[in-house]
Amino acid sequence: MILGLIFILACNPSHAVDNTTDCNGTPDHLNRSYYLDNYQELLKGAVKNNTRIRNHLYTRYTSTGDRRYYQAYIDAGYAVKIFSGIKSKRALRSDEKIMEIKTIQANNAYYSRKLSPSDTIVIVFNSRACQFRNMPVPEFKSSLPFVYYKNRGWHIYPVTTSNLAGGCRNTTDFLEVLDEQKLTVSFRTYRGMRYAVFPMYFDYHGSGTGWLDSFAQGNLAGHYARAYNLTGKREYLDISNSLINSFYAPTNLVKTTKYGNFYLHYNFLREHYILNAHLICTLGINNVHRYTGNSRALNLFRNGVSTFRRMNWRFDSGRWTYYAVSGRYYRPAWLASEGYHRLHVQLANRVWKATGDSYYRSIALRWNRYLKRKGLRPERI
Repeated sequence: MILGLIFILACNPSHAVDNTTDCNGTPDHLNRSYYLDNYQELLKGAVKNNTRIRNHLYTRYTSTGDRRYYQAYIDAGYAVKIFSGIKSKRALRSDEKIMEIKTIQANNAYYSRKLSPSDTIVIVFNSRACQFRNMPVPEFKSSLPFVYYKNRGWHIYPVTTSNLAGGCRNTTDFLEVLDEQKLTVSFRTYRGMRYAVFPMYFDYHGSGTGWLDSFAQGNLAGHYARAYNLTGKREYLDISNSLINSFYAPTNLVKTTKYGNFYLHYNFLREHYILNAHLICTLGINNVHRYTGNSRALNLFRNGVSTFRRMNWRFDSGRWTYYAVSGRYYRPAWLASEGYHRLHVQLANRVWKATGDSYYRSIALRWNRYLKRKGLRPERI
């Protein structure tokens, strides 16, 4: 719903609150120094703007009784609340400062114009063609996808970023997505080993903030390896290798099961095994080895494939695939939607192509037959 372009935008029109470019031609939304050098000014402007937007939404709620305004009021303030909570306990890291500014600015750009959507959707704040909805606005630009969650507003979700990067039609767009995402990478050290993570800054089913996702870690590791292969830039290689190292650090991305190591979609749900996430992570990791020769990536890939070989039957009802299995007995969580079942077919086929092992081709063909039995169009594999 359009709010008539409230235009409660940042009060100070200076360069420090606009998305433009620096003297070297680097767009602000890709410029680490822009966010860190102007952090206090950017934060002050973003929070002030956020307060004005929320006051307007609350006033509209009290005058109309329309709870959509109240929902937007709650959603619009979530990011400010989350980062304020973190800062009450410790100082933000530099990557968190950038995430804070981007997230608040994105919510301001959206809620100064619209009310919350009725369901989870993804938008990109630019006009470049992609698989998600575009929302170009003059005061905020980003190449990253923002995902809406009820009561939490709009957030950068690295899983969705990895999907967007994988769907980019040209190298320039692909690299721009990765260049913006890398501003939010967090480098850490474990027993002298440098590793990297992309934490989430919204609560999901009681996770708190800072949780991790193997889907994002593995898939983005593959994308950064490809970026290195395309450009020769060592920074991309460093990020890719450091993301691989995260699977060897105490990040809870890997769960040891009786079937082998499983790559968890949500590192805080220790007994929830989601098939597509495990396979996408595994295949992304294989791309790291393919592009860079990283032996640690090869080991992770082999482990992921081995687990799938021993565990795939758990995800097979005999008529359809399960989205996930859960608990100590690996019981089916729920049947996959048609879209996810089709994805399972494609992923099993990609494992076959990556390994050359016809066993995985047979899985893909069997799951594809389930579509035919239901009178549905089979996947082209």
